[in-house]
Amino acid sequence: MLRIAPERIERSLLETAPNRPQWGRVVDGDWDERSEPFDDRRVPRGLEQRFDEGKAWEDTALYDAYVDQLERFGNAWEYTTIADFDRRCQEIEQLYESIQRDGYREQAELQNKGKTVGVRADEINVDIGRDGTIYWRAYGQHRLAIAKLLAVELVPVVVQRRHREWQRVRDRVRERGQVAAIEEYRGHPDLQDIDGVEAV
Repeated sequence: MLRIAPERIERSLLETAPNRPQWGRVVDGDWDERSEPFDDRRVPRGLEQRFDEGKAWEDTALYDAYVDQLERFGNAWEYTTIADFDRRCQEIEQLYESIQRDGYREQAELQNKGKTVGVRADEINVDIGRDGTIYWRAYGQHRLAIAKLLAVELVPVVVQRRHREWQRVRDRVRERGQVAAIEEYRGHPDLQDIDGVEAV
């Protein structure tokens, strides 16, 4: 698990999610070449429309995302009817207020206090592309969007997979003993476990 500034996660991958989580895998290929801005996704856009622009939930992109999820999968964030949309929005408002009041907390900490069923794997999941770009992958989309809106300093993330070329960068840093050996990557949060650098 890494701690990174939410604004570092600017992109989201455009690919079908694999059947099983990819946690800890190093994967070659072109999977990191098709992405979109994270903030353009309907969930982040809808939360911005609600919390920054003051729109009614039904007039936000989140409503469209909710309806689309129901139609495609038969559920939307564990709810199965359009009537549940209000309840989901109340949960999001409570989450926003909690992060604003208490700061961003790890899912394991919340679970231990009985406030959620989340586990470490339920943290924001990211992939890291060949050039070190950090992509939102799965889980925690609402939390990440809220953290960005509230300018949270750092959030915990779990790396699902790294591109093989990025892993080669990590290996070179490890071999040379310090991140400064590869100047262009100084301060990259995925090198902090190797060199003890501060996350930025």
